[in-house]
Amino acid sequence: MTTTETRETDASTVLEQISATIHDAVAETDAPIALDAALGSDLGIDSMSVVEILVQIEKRFGFQLKDAEVTGITTVRDILDAVLRRQ
Repeated sequence: MTTTETRETDASTVLEQISATIHDAVAETDAPIALDAALGSDLGIDSMSVVEILVQIEKRFGFQLKDAEVTGITTVRDILDAVLRRQ
């Protein structure tokens, strides 16, 4: 397996875990989670639920987001990028 394939596999695994976290936090969101879905407008997740999701992401992956990162997270891809930067 090449380095690129490994990174893609890692990203795919991380995305699955992020999707599971979103589904766990927001029961009414049972549709597939698209990478570029906006947390608010596309998935209908309110700001308090976004905070809850981010706390669960921090616990699941063992790191803490900086305040500046949290304010910039608006899509599923933003969460994925934040996790991948720490791996």
